[in-house]
Amino acid sequence: MKKNHIICVDDESIVLQSLRREIMQDPFFSVFSIDIADSPAKALALVDELLSEGDTIPVILSDQRMPVMNGDAFLIEIKKRSPDTLGILLTGYADIQAIVNLVNENALYRYLSKPWDRNDLLITVREAFRAWKQERIIQDQGEKIEHLTMAMVTALESANFYFDEETGNHIQRISLLSEYIARGAGLDEQFIKAVKLYSPLHDIGKVGIEKEILLKPGKLTPEEFEKIKEHVRIGYRILDSGAIDPMAKNIVLYHHEKWAGGGYPEGLSGENIPLEARIVSIADVYDALVSKRVYKNAFPAEEALSIIREEKGISFDPALTDTFLSGMKKLDASKKYPFDPGPL
Repeated sequence: MKKNHIICVDDESIVLQSLRREIMQDPFFSVFSIDIADSPAKALALVDELLSEGDTIPVILSDQRMPVMNGDAFLIEIKKRSPDTLGILLTGYADIQAIVNLVNENALYRYLSKPWDRNDLLITVREAFRAWKQERIIQDQGEKIEHLTMAMVTALESANFYFDEETGNHIQRISLLSEYIARGAGLDEQFIKAVKLYSPLHDIGKVGIEKEILLKPGKLTPEEFEKIKEHVRIGYRILDSGAIDPMAKNIVLYHHEKWAGGGYPEGLSGENIPLEARIVSIADVYDALVSKRVYKNAFPAEEALSIIREEKGISFDPALTDTFLSGMKKLDASKKYPFDPGPL
């Protein structure tokens, strides 16, 4: 059976035993294994051993000033080996630089002064465990949603619901283009991962549009275009569940809105359009321009980028447009994508 471990690290045996005793005496930690190590080297070996056995290490408490390796360097190394583990630094000195180092590496949960107050110590360790547990719940839920999303995309491809995009390559390119734009805009990794994951669902509502309209080789009539526009609301209804990330719903519903207004379904403008939808809008239009469709030939990349540039501040977010165009400008002129696009 997997165990939850709390590890205490200090080069002074008396301090180490005191830490362990005070934590073990709290009934909250009765089901935990409270482990000790009198050096960072021994603690790192213990961490490797526990992780290899499949155990979890929610919290590590470490002294700052120790021989060979200080607490800040130790906790930074722990972050690399066990990213979910929360580090608590204990020190009797004004080690401001150590705290700065840990904060910069996102490797510090809390800082406690020595000698510590027993109640502060126990409250801090309990809160650290609860924060660790909450993050695990969020991660588990995120994985379930990710699996659900990928299952939906795969099912749609397998059922050939994306009539006008051959073998699903369009939605794969939208995913990679959206990731590319988000990363270029300097957004955080969690956002980048999410927009990459959810952007393939942008046209899921096309399952509710007649195949004859989607594959019509000529110009759509006004009535047909109104039917096409319904795909965003159909898609939103498909995803209208509390289990689905709001970002996925925003992408589906709002990726045809325009920066200056006049898009659909709600005629939003500017930053009232969710950021994720503004990103997918650029990715979707660019890929449509450079790809062959039943109703048009593919545009050369230079012409497609010129159209995107002309729509800056009209259809597209100006800052995101600049990010995309700046990145694409660095590519070889013969390339349409900043990645291998697969069949077009």
